[in-house]
Amino acid sequence: MTSREFNSLLLKRFPEIKEDFENYVNWQDGIDTGSFLVVEDVFNKLLWRSVENGDTELTKRVFSFAEAILNQADEYACNVIVVGLLEAIKGDKRSPQIVPYLLPRSKKEYDSIAL
Repeated sequence: MTSREFNSLLLKRFPEIKEDFENYVNWQDGIDTGSFLVVEDVFNKLLWRSVENGDTELTKRVFSFAEAILNQADEYACNVIVVGLLEAIKGDKRSPQIVPYLLPRSKKEYDSIAL
């Protein structure tokens, strides 16, 4: 999977990030902006907003997406999820709020991250 493909899939599954995504990538490479950056700087904000707003359905959608990506076994996409999403979560003091939403593969990857 390429950055373009990953970013397109992310926008398709989460249309609510479109404006933030466009503002973030307009000075970079547009849709081809590295997915690690997009996940770290755009997608993670959506996740934390969902937690702060008590939007459990959105939080579940985030981790359903992460789980689907991890189960595809595409090396690039899996790395984006592990590094861009799961490592960022693990390094955040608010992570205990997130752990209950992790699905099996995400939880396994999360638990294997040493910080």
